[in-house]
Formats: sequence, structure tokens, C-alpha cells
Amino acid sequence: MKSIKKISLILCLTVLALTGMTACGNTKTEQKSENKEVAQTEKKEETKDENKKTRTITDHAGNTVEVPEKIERIVIDQIPILSTYMAYHHGKAPYIVGYAGSLKQVISNTVLKDIAPELLDSQNTVQAQSDINIEEIMKLKPDVIFYNASNKEHYETLKKTGIPCVGFATVGTNGPADPIDRYTQWLKLLEDVFGESGKTDDFIKAGQDIVKDVEERISKIDDSKKPTGVILWKYVEGVPMVAGKGVFGDFWLNRIGVKNLANETKGFAKVSIEQFYQWDPDILYLDGPGLLDITTKDVFENSVEGINFSNMKAVKNKKVYNTKLGMWNWFTPNPDGPLVLAWLAKSTYPEEFKDYDLKSMIKDYYKTWYDYELTNEQVEDMFDI
Repeated sequence: MKSIKKISLILCLTVLALTGMTACGNTKTEQKSENKEVAQTEKKEETKDENKKTRTITDHAGNTVEVPEKIERIVIDQIPILSTYMAYHHGKAPYIVGYAGSLKQVISNTVLKDIAPELLDSQNTVQAQSDINIEEIMKLKPDVIFYNASNKEHYETLKKTGIPCVGFATVGTNGPADPIDRYTQWLKLLEDVFGESGKTDDFIKAGQDIVKDVEERISKIDDSKKPTGVILWKYVEGVPMVAGKGVFGDFWLNRIGVKNLANETKGFAKVSIEQFYQWDPDILYLDGPGLLDITTKDVFENSVEGINFSNMKAVKNKKVYNTKLGMWNWFTPNPDGPLVLAWLAKSTYPEEFKDYDLKSMIKDYYKTWYDYELTNEQVEDMFDI
């Protein structure tokens, strides 16, 4: 009987011990689980706090804008900034989830589509650079929207989304619309947006060196050798539109010492055919792909309906030049700006720039600053318009 009692006591003690161990085990498991949940919660809070962090910038419209410190989704409305944005990111175009459909058409005809093919995957958010599709923009959940600082109507619509809107200056914004100055201003505002002050200093300096060299050469040319010119910006339904005072083309001509005969008009001006003939410039510049469908071949063959180029001085002397389409239409602000000036100068003053190896410079520039090696065929294609 004593043995039985002894065995029973041992069994009871064993059960109690096991129960205690299980309870302790459960307590430890519960503690681990609780600790894990706390850690996950803290991590989520940290991420949430990080996403809430902002920096305050001033855009080209003069607005104070709070943008997220961490930007991963961008929508671009109306402004032709894609090539400059790519240059800012040294040959890439990250974070862009949507932009104007009309800009995509331009990209498809440029080398930009080869350098940053990811741009072609972005959604269309604006059609014909006019009608904003707010529903599509909201679906894309952008962290920030880039817009044309002079388009107040678009700004009023976009700011109602509650998404930070950053205005980039184009034509019509306060201040001169010099395209070389403008693309550098875009780069500097991008530095503010991404919180990377000084990132593009070397790139801008390299461009300034090219501009300085070209302008020094031009300064040595006698004024009597400097021609008159007109830029045909568009030709719509028989009506010429020219680059008048204050627009990008006007600044290009001023930089190379060409007298803009259309300077008596303002902005992108519609003029009569008679006025166009009367100006009869020494050089006729065509505003090129993306804006004007007329090519130098069309002009020399006099094949454009409604306008007779054949009697113009520039046509007779084979002084008709079509703006190139490298990174973008070369008469609008773009990171190729210094190359545009060099091309214009070499085309306008071939004798004074006969030793200037523009094609090699273009290849070096693209390799150094866009991390992209142009083929000879691509370079030739830029000039075959």
C-alpha cells in the first residue's frame, strides 16, 4: 500500500512539474509573440513617420510647396521636362508614372526612347497638353506633380487633388525665356525637389564651357557678316506662325548674333504670307520635329501647299536649317542646350566654325552626361531632317 501511495505521489509531482513547464513555455511563447508584434508595430510607425517627412521648397511660380522627402511616384503635366529629368538622373528616368500623351509622341521620335525606354511605359494623364484627366492622375497615386508654372488654370485644378504641385517655368512665366538658362533652372529645381543640392553643378559647368567657347568665337565675327533670320515655328492651314520677341527661338538667334526679323511681333505670332515673304531673311530656320512637319527638303522642293518658298533669298542660297531632334526638339529648353548653340553657330557661320567637330562633341557629351554611347547612325539620324 505504501508503495502504491509512493508511486501516486511521484506521478502527481511529475504532472505538476510538466504542467509548470508547459505554462512557462506558453508564457515565453506569448512573450515572444508580443515582442514580435511590438517590433512590427514600431517598424510600421517608423516607415509611416518616414513617409510623412517633408521638405519645403519654392517653385518657379513662387509657391511654397511641401514635398515628401521620399519621392517614388511622379506625374508630369504639360511641361517638356522629360529630357532634363533624364539628364538629372544621368541617363535614367525613375519614378515617372504618368505624363502628357502628346509628349510621348515626341519621345518616340528621339534618342530619349533608347536612353530611357522606361518612359514609354508611363501612363497618359493629359491629352494634347490641355485636358487633365484627374481620375487617371489619382489612380496613379503620385507623391508629387510637376506642371507648367505659367498655366494657372491647370494649377487650380491640380492642387484640388491635395498632391504637392511643383511649377516649372517655361515661356510666359516671369523672367526671360532663354532656353539655356531655363534648362539649368529646371535642374536646380529638381535638386530642391529631391534634396540633392549641387548634384548637377559639374554638368551645368560643362555646358557653360561649351557656350563660352562658342560665344567667344561669335564675338570675333564682324557685325557685317552677321545675317538676318526668321524661325518658322508652325504652319497651320496656310498661316505661318513665327518665333517673335521673348520666346525661345528669339533668344537662340540673339545668342548667335542673328537679327530676328520677326522681333517686331511678340511671342508665337501668326503672320500673313505677304509679311513672311517681305521679311525675306538671309537664313530661314525651321522649328523642327514635334512642332513643325515641314523639312528642309520640303522647302527646297517647294512642295508645301499654300506657300511659295522658291523666291526667298534663304532658299536660293541654300540657307535653310531644320532644328535637330536629339534629346528633344532643340529649340525648346533641354539638356542638349549647349550643343544646340554650337550647331546653330556652325550652321550660321560655317567658315568660322569649319574646325569645330560637332559630331564628336555630341557623342562625348552623351557618353559623359547621359551614360549613353551614340552610334554613328544615331548621330547621322539627328542631322537627317
